[in-house]
Amino acid sequence: MPVTLDILEVGGRGDGVAERGGSRYFVPFTLPGETVEAVPRQPRGGGIAADLVKVLAPSLNREAPPCAHYGTCGGCALQHWRREAYTAWKTGLIGEALSRRGVAAPRMEPPVVGAPAERRRADFVLRRQGRRTLAGFHERASPRIVDVGTCVVLRPELNALLEPLRSALLEILPDGAAADVIVNATDSGLDVLIRPHKRFAPSLDAIEKLVAFAHVADLARLSWGDRANADPIATRRTPRLAFGDVSVGPPPGAFLQATRQAESAMRAAVAHWLSGARRVADLFAGVGALTLGQAFRSTLYESDAAAVAATAKLGAVRRDLFRNPLIAVDLESFDAVVLDPPRAGAVAQVAELAKSWISRIVYASCDAGSFSRDARALQDGGYHLQNLLPIDQFLWSVHVESIALFAR
Repeated sequence: MPVTLDILEVGGRGDGVAERGGSRYFVPFTLPGETVEAVPRQPRGGGIAADLVKVLAPSLNREAPPCAHYGTCGGCALQHWRREAYTAWKTGLIGEALSRRGVAAPRMEPPVVGAPAERRRADFVLRRQGRRTLAGFHERASPRIVDVGTCVVLRPELNALLEPLRSALLEILPDGAAADVIVNATDSGLDVLIRPHKRFAPSLDAIEKLVAFAHVADLARLSWGDRANADPIATRRTPRLAFGDVSVGPPPGAFLQATRQAESAMRAAVAHWLSGARRVADLFAGVGALTLGQAFRSTLYESDAAAVAATAKLGAVRRDLFRNPLIAVDLESFDAVVLDPPRAGAVAQVAELAKSWISRIVYASCDAGSFSRDARALQDGGYHLQNLLPIDQFLWSVHVESIALFAR
């Protein structure tokens, strides 16, 4: 039975939040100040998840979403929100998370605002169904695939790859089989890794078809398998990433910052905040995007074997910082630390940093919750959160990047 709800705010998962009869309701695709009609579905996180039926009184901040797949695709939940209000909400997620942890935060720097057609990395999912192949992203909260025509957040060359991918994998995947396709736009062209969900070795005929696909799509490199054991199918140009005056050949499926604008902003922050540093430890370094080619000398610490192999000659060390964090004696030879951990944050490593005498720490984060937890640990260890820059490289999603400077 539909109910009428007044939306009070947008929660951290991007859904509008309403209260009625002592219960909280979570309604996707709604905005603060709106009156909506919704159908309650099931309990969720201390409230009730509901499906939007109709917006009865729209917000002045509502605008027409630009994507034909809006409302179905799970990638973008907030395309209906006017940019200024959306950006303010997104940066507010960081401030609220820090406040809940009792972290004294500075005034944030003006955010780096994302733009359509900017994403240089995509994780597509493809599934063969009879004589067609679906290609795109998962539906919202569902294993079903949205067959994407154009994704408005991706760079044009990534969108142009979808149709050739459908044709190529139609001839290679067994009926009903699926694969993830990781695409990185490098400085020398697209680097593509096809990762079948149920691994199998492609036949000679399949390899020939994949090579032909690599030529038709003008790929720099095409690989098959998973990140740890990727088999090269065709290398037409060696993929390269330039960081200042340093060039790196990334492994297939390598992690990149989602947009070049975000990477440039983060590198600029590191350069400015660590001015005068001579030796820097780069923790969870990936392929060194934040510290290679800077004015200081960096040592990269990373657990991924392929990333370490790609940067071994540039000062990379393989180390699992979750199980074996750098301790005080390891940090004695460094002037500063840069870390960019995954969404879970860096509990063990931050605990050691909080006990160290490193004067400056730059922390890049893609999760406000784990960042605020680690920020509190650093604060308790005697660090002050001095600078904080929000970065919206995950456009229209609920995820927000930030980079911050902590100083003793």
